[in-house]
Amino acid sequence: MSDVAIADVKGTGPKLDHPSSPATVFVFLALLAGGFFYTAYSLYLDIDAAGVSVTTWLPFLLLGIALLIALGFEFVNGFHDTANAVATVIYTHSMPANFAVLWSGFFNFLGVLMSSGRVAYGIISLLPVELILQVGSSAGFAMVFALLIAAIIWNLGTWWLGLPSSSSHTLIGSIIGVGVANSLIHGGSGTSGVDWAKATDIGYSLLFSPFVGFVAAALLLITLKVLVRNPSLYKEPVGNQPPPLWI
Repeated sequence: MSDVAIADVKGTGPKLDHPSSPATVFVFLALLAGGFFYTAYSLYLDIDAAGVSVTTWLPFLLLGIALLIALGFEFVNGFHDTANAVATVIYTHSMPANFAVLWSGFFNFLGVLMSSGRVAYGIISLLPVELILQVGSSAGFAMVFALLIAAIIWNLGTWWLGLPSSSSHTLIGSIIGVGVANSLIHGGSGTSGVDWAKATDIGYSLLFSPFVGFVAAALLLITLKVLVRNPSLYKEPVGNQPPPLWI
């Protein structure tokens, strides 16, 4: 293949190597600093409202480390799962890469604000009750550190290998692992540390959700092919040409 042909092929892909502008970096750092400030201020208000006299700063240091690890998990989750979410719109040139990532992050954040929290509470119910009640103890911090660090390592490994693994599946597996380990540490059989009825329900939802998504997407594609008879919409993008605006 000639150099000209190679250049043409390279020019048809999405532009992913553009550096971020100084304004983008400033906004990102400002949002990050604002998040840290809000977290610290909320923690201060909670301590002040509880009227607890601070005798040692070790629990707060551990809490800060736990929050940093949680932010690390969210960061890894962002570049791990967001890539799956925005791959199609970037490949089809529907959105620039930077804008697509911001679009995905905004609606993820909006979803958290508008959600009822039922899914989160369902997942939390998998945790050992004694660790939830004593989350501020050394065992509670160990639980948080273990499940988050394990999830981060797995996400980084699957990202490095290019495996489209879900962070939700990873976190649920880490929670079950913490429950089993906690039961074994306290002389149990291992299986007694997990609410297996709830774990089974969550497992069924994780097992069948890809199938439901596959069937729904296939039916939607078939419906669109029947209603929208434009063959170019169902072919790979040509060059850097975006799809029609009405798409």
